[in-house]
Amino acid sequence: MSFEIEQVSSVQKRIRFTVPSDEVNRKLDSAFRNLANRVRFPGFRPGKVPRKVLEDRYGKQLRSEVASDLMNLRFQDVAKSLEFIGQPTVEHAEPLGAGDFNFVIAVQVKPEVEATNYTGLKIRYPLAQVSDDQVELEVKRRLAAQARLVEVDADREVQQGDLVLTEIKDGAEVLEAGTLVNTAGERYWPGVETHLVGLKKGASTTVSVEIAESSSVAANRGKKFSATLTVLGLQEQRVPDLTDESAAAAGYEGGTEAMRAAVRMDLESRANENGRNQARIQLLQELVKAHEVDVPDALAEKNLKLLLEELGVQAAYRGRDPRSIRYSEAQLADLRNRATFAAKAGLILESVARKEGIEITADDLDRKYQEIADARGQRVEAIKGYIQKDGAVGELRKHLLEERTLDWVLERCELDYVSDSDEAATAAPVAAEAKAKPKAKKAKKAEAVEAAPVAAAAPVAAAPVAEDKPKKARSKKKAEE
Repeated sequence: MSFEIEQVSSVQKRIRFTVPSDEVNRKLDSAFRNLANRVRFPGFRPGKVPRKVLEDRYGKQLRSEVASDLMNLRFQDVAKSLEFIGQPTVEHAEPLGAGDFNFVIAVQVKPEVEATNYTGLKIRYPLAQVSDDQVELEVKRRLAAQARLVEVDADREVQQGDLVLTEIKDGAEVLEAGTLVNTAGERYWPGVETHLVGLKKGASTTVSVEIAESSSVAANRGKKFSATLTVLGLQEQRVPDLTDESAAAAGYEGGTEAMRAAVRMDLESRANENGRNQARIQLLQELVKAHEVDVPDALAEKNLKLLLEELGVQAAYRGRDPRSIRYSEAQLADLRNRATFAAKAGLILESVARKEGIEITADDLDRKYQEIADARGQRVEAIKGYIQKDGAVGELRKHLLEERTLDWVLERCELDYVSDSDEAATAAPVAAEAKAKPKAKKAKKAEAVEAAPVAAAAPVAAAPVAEDKPKKARSKKKAEE
């Protein structure tokens, strides 16, 4: 087999093939014989149709099919020893004649990245500290699961979120002698709930109401009328105070202090991970800034597809049909930038891993399978089967290798531990500059940021920067080797 490989650029190779004329002729002869046995041509017996007749009728199509078969066979042989990305492209193919058959196929390849100066970088690392107010707010949020509806006896006004026993009249006609209206969002009488807020028990108001087309009561859809609303009764969701009993009901043994301590520990754990993620992002930015890396279009598109798939999964978890999502040009441009950044960072981390001998073992994969199974409440065998069936083991291994390599590099950086006041001081000039920009630009940026969440399944290089800035005294420390 005759071929030559030409390095066109750091991300593209061109393969020139030559198929000898004798092989071309054998393939053509065989193709025409098979065709003669298959076709039924007036005036000729099966298998006896002259080659010239077949050439005139089917020659162009048959030669195209033979050329395609030859190109596929030749490229498959070479592809066994050639690592490429995306789909190969036929750049040139001569017409299939009596002589040698020459053709050229181009492929995209990963560039050879040589990571340098990746240790000792100075990285800002936000420190985690959780305030008492944050703890109390989270305690109340967790106690909200025990909230109960109670009658409001006090002489107070209706508030957003109350359930209001309401009489609804259309003039003198009583439409509802007493129905519970949810002021957080009423599905049976949409539109009336906003007019109840601010009224007291026994009070009435007359307002113009138009029942929404989405009303579940067919007779009321689109109906407009002057409604008289009277508050007959009032109920509210009441969250219990923190007591030993409510703490135990929430699943915390040891009373109020045990619950506060557990909540603080959870919040600090999240804040610590948040700070570490911010440090990781800055480290990735520094690595990308320090290396010139060409990214193959196919690799950037692959990462973009991963990001879009993960955004779809996140939308599904929020109850939205992923197929209904539409991205603006600004959002897609933002996601493409993230995908390209992820590709650059991944190539750099791959080089670091290769140089430092960092690897992912079968045990590492098993631990990740177990972690995913625990998070989803499924059997580890099922998770392992899903991933293997989808052919995603390679992507999972790559993701784990990126994470491990990134943490390895972070441990060898000079970490500048900062508090939220330090971060706020750094961000102040940026905020002032943003405030001075025209509103149109601010709106465009907001549009792009809407699509910001990035998947854990996507390359670690694309992880978003968190915004929680914890407090602690400023100090500097160089991470130990």
